[in-house]
Amino acid sequence: MGPHRPRPPRSRGRRAKAGGWKMYLGIDFLIGEGLDPYVVDVNVGLPGGAQEYDLTHRVFRGTPSGVFSRIEACSKRVYGLAFKDYLRSLAFIPGLKLFKLWMDGEGPFPADCHPALRLEDKWVQYQVLSPVVPMPETLTLGPSVPAVAFDLLARGRRLVLKRRLGRGGRGLSLIGDPDRLAEAAREPRPYGTILQEHIDSKAGPYTLSVRAVAFGGEFICAYASLALRPYSNHGILAFVTEGERLGLSPTEFETERFDERSWEAGIWFGEGEPAYLRHNLYEDEVARAAVVLPSPLAARLEALAVRIERVYEGLDMARLPRAWFEEAGGSEPAGPA
Repeated sequence: MGPHRPRPPRSRGRRAKAGGWKMYLGIDFLIGEGLDPYVVDVNVGLPGGAQEYDLTHRVFRGTPSGVFSRIEACSKRVYGLAFKDYLRSLAFIPGLKLFKLWMDGEGPFPADCHPALRLEDKWVQYQVLSPVVPMPETLTLGPSVPAVAFDLLARGRRLVLKRRLGRGGRGLSLIGDPDRLAEAAREPRPYGTILQEHIDSKAGPYTLSVRAVAFGGEFICAYASLALRPYSNHGILAFVTEGERLGLSPTEFETERFDERSWEAGIWFGEGEPAYLRHNLYEDEVARAAVVLPSPLAARLEALAVRIERVYEGLDMARLPRAWFEEAGGSEPAGPA
């Protein structure tokens, strides 16, 4: 995909019009029929993306990408702050660190719950973004199943069952028949559940997703994830380039394995990180190949990533829809929006 497109310098510490800072986002896309992109998840805080992009660039292009310097330059240009200082300036970051551990089942629910943590709820994301960007049809699943879910199955579509609050593919499964859907509705799910229309996103034989990073009103980078299973979480990383048609180049490839601490881990955790996250933060498998996106599709992904970042910059966090942890009787968000 094309290089980032810098915006003019902004005054130091510029805040969003609704009072919230701009965010560093990791945005996950699937590519459906007709090369239509769909947004399926938006990650706030310091999501993965830059490290993976750099690895794919090193393997496919043979050189470092320079993405970390670009992020640093963007932070200083837009905020007048080094990137680490930019992150520390965000009021929701301390609570988000604890919140992610709680979502992983590795810590207690944070005592101070900033309203921005509502954005971790995929149903909240859908309510915020579906009016302005393409997303798969999404429903909440409780003890009773929405009739439209059965209608989708009757039309030959499959559904993806996801946690409303979760990451890394935890709790994700595909549902293709009404009996399994009814069974899923009866199962206890402490993090809430959504059903999403399945998007058959493919590059050759591989399930495909694309993670784009946007920050400070700019598109930063993107990479692809490939897997020979129905979902691509923690798949083989691949460089993304532009061409005439969607596919792989070459179609058959070898991979290279890495065991190195990610750039994000050093900033987010400092000297050490929880042992259970080692695989996520250190270990990657990278294709000696690229995912080729038609140029109009690549441009659309870039534009959508920037649009989502701009939507998020304008949010009044205190006015966001209630998240699952509030609906289920958890802590109410506290602190400034």
